[in-house]
Amino acid sequence: MSPQGWLSLAQARYSLGCHRVSSLQYGATMVPRVRVCHRQDPEGRPRFEEGCGSAGGPRKKGGVPTRPPQDPLGWFGVLVPPSLRQAQGSFQRGVTLAVEVAELQAGLEAAAARYRRLLRHKRHRAGDSGDSGDTTGDTGDTGDSQTPTDTPGDTDGDTVTSVSA
Repeated sequence: MSPQGWLSLAQARYSLGCHRVSSLQYGATMVPRVRVCHRQDPEGRPRFEEGCGSAGGPRKKGGVPTRPPQDPLGWFGVLVPPSLRQAQGSFQRGVTLAVEVAELQAGLEAAAARYRRLLRHKRHRAGDSGDSGDTTGDTGDTGDSQTPTDTPGDTDGDTVTSVSA
């Protein structure tokens, strides 16, 4: 999370007093306003998404959703200082950014795994065909490296096509 959120929270505690901005002001029945869900897409890649409230939102007996969770700033009074609102906004942006970063990291890891799989497939096919003419970049490379050296190629779909110069 952003250091700005912590700074704004400290400013609010200073202006209102430590006793007015503390865990003693928390609501008796807290429910999350934001939930981060982890799923896998059909290809097996992890997906992260930000949702509202608790799992499916709070529900009454009849299955009818109740009102959304109360704004936590109401726990600290009607007139809260702007620094407390700024802290809340900073932490909300931090959650959104964390979800985006997790999504990007999962995509990057999936792309790297696909690249390594296609590279192994290409090397396996080159070894099976008995063609020893194309050995550029294969000397001393065991395939365990994160950045293998190989001839340029196009990885479209599940096939690998080499480009010869």
